[in-house]
Amino acid sequence: MTVATARLRIGVSLPSLGVALLIELVLLGAAALLLARVATPPARSSLSEPVALALLAEPPQPPVAAPPKPVVPPEHKSVPKTVSKPVPHPPAPKVAPAPTPLEDRPVTTVAQPTAFSQPVPPPVASAPPAPAAPAVAKPDPNIAYAGKVRAAVQAALVYPPAAASLHFGGRVRVAFHLRDGVPSQARVLVGSGIGMIDRAALQSVQNASYPHPDSELQGRDLLYEVWVEFNG
Repeated sequence: MTVATARLRIGVSLPSLGVALLIELVLLGAAALLLARVATPPARSSLSEPVALALLAEPPQPPVAAPPKPVVPPEHKSVPKTVSKPVPHPPAPKVAPAPTPLEDRPVTTVAQPTAFSQPVPPPVASAPPAPAAPAVAKPDPNIAYAGKVRAAVQAALVYPPAAASLHFGGRVRVAFHLRDGVPSQARVLVGSGIGMIDRAALQSVQNASYPHPDSELQGRDLLYEVWVEFNG
């Protein structure tokens, strides 16, 4: 087959193919319209057939009982009361008060002496008991002894010569223990401000001659606080 022969066949077959395709499209469109008409149901008429309606009557309702009328109590007419005037009564006669009975008092009968009996002497009242004598408080022996101790310390005072020449003076309060006339633990509670005066006060406590204590104070450790006076 030559090239010219092939080109001739191709030129002849192309127009035939286009016509065949066009015929096929027309047939397909006609078939589609036919199917659409067959599938579409016939249109209903706009007017529907008349439907018979039956009206049902409502059942009769039971009669409603009327409310009872309120009972009106009968009116009672008030009968006017007749007011009776008080009848005056005559005044009752006054009754004199009954005399108050006298109190029953015991009657003392005095026995009259007879020729054969002697008169009874009246009872003699007993004298009240004498009041008890107040208890006399026994003085504290330590108070009296403390005065003696203070006097013994002041009597044993030794005035320092230097303080006497300078006219130094003052008061010193000392405390110490005393047992059967023997002093111990002497110390200055309130000083005079001058050392030689304070030392002289403590020396007076040691040099004092204390009186012998009473039997109630013997063997006891007694504490005393005394003022030692230095007059410059």
